[in-house]
Amino acid sequence: MESLIRNQEMRMTESEFQFQLIKEHLKSNKCNYVFIVEDATSSICRIDYDATSNSFIGFSSPLIDGVPQPNFFQTENFEQLELWFNEIDKAKFINLYMLKSLVLSDPPFIFAAYGSNNKAKAIEILKKWLFIYHQSLIQDIHVIGFSTDADSRYLRAMRLCSRFFCNITKF
Repeated sequence: MESLIRNQEMRMTESEFQFQLIKEHLKSNKCNYVFIVEDATSSICRIDYDATSNSFIGFSSPLIDGVPQPNFFQTENFEQLELWFNEIDKAKFINLYMLKSLVLSDPPFIFAAYGSNNKAKAIEILKKWLFIYHQSLIQDIHVIGFSTDADSRYLRAMRLCSRFFCNITKF
C-alpha cells in the first residue's frame, strides 16, 4: 500500500478525500465513471506527529455525518494531548478508499485513508457514501457503485440504499 501511495506522487492528509486529484487522475483516460472501493485493515496502534499538518495521527478520527474530520487532532497544548491519549480511542484500523474507472488499463487510485476504531454504524456509512457520491458529482465524476467486504454494518448500509427489507427509521 505504501509503495502505491508513493507511486502516485501525492501527499495524503489523514481523513481528507482528494476529489480534485481524482478529477486530474481521470483526465488521461477521458472516463468519468468510477467504482469506489472501501476496506478497513487492522493496524498497529501508534500515535505520530505530522509536522506538515501540525496534527497527531493515529487516533480514531471522529465522524460527523459519517465523514471523518481531517486535521482534527491539532494542538499545542500538552494537557489537550494528554486528554486525547487518555480518552480517545487509538486507531486499530485504517480505512482505505480507492477508485477504479471503467477503463480497464487505468490503475486504481487511492483518494483517502484514515484511522478508525471500526465502530461506525450503518447510517454513518451510508451518509459517508452519499458525501462521496455528491462531492464526486461536483467534480463531474459519476460513482456507479461502492464495493466493500461482507461486514454486517456495510451490508446494512447497502440494504438501506436499496430499501431491501428495511427502512431508515429502524436504524
